[in-house]
Amino acid sequence: MAYIGFLLTGGPFDSERWRTAYELGRAALDQGHEVSYFHYLDGALVPVADQTLPGCSDSGLYDEMPTEKFQELIADGAAVICCGLCVDARGIDAPADYPDGVEVGLLPDLADIIGEADRVVSL
Repeated sequence: MAYIGFLLTGGPFDSERWRTAYELGRAALDQGHEVSYFHYLDGALVPVADQTLPGCSDSGLYDEMPTEKFQELIADGAAVICCGLCVDARGIDAPADYPDGVEVGLLPDLADIIGEADRVVSL
């Protein structure tokens, strides 16, 4: 099986990149592949718990918030790492704002993913 890494730079409500990353990772896990995510720049906001998008949360793209989808991936074995510098720059309190399983790392963690993965997808 392959090891697939994802670099996610888009925020949860500025694009659908997070959903594409989720769907690709979900498919890879379902096929037995190893999956890691590195959330960089505004991507560090994607796994923040308790987010809502009023008026859109009940249907369509946001029937489940991004953090819920990434919690599913973590439960199924994916690694989710957020850039610590990006976390700090966005005022995220990692222990309080991230659910269990979301790690805070640095760019060497991204370098490890890039060096070890069979494929890296950047969104």
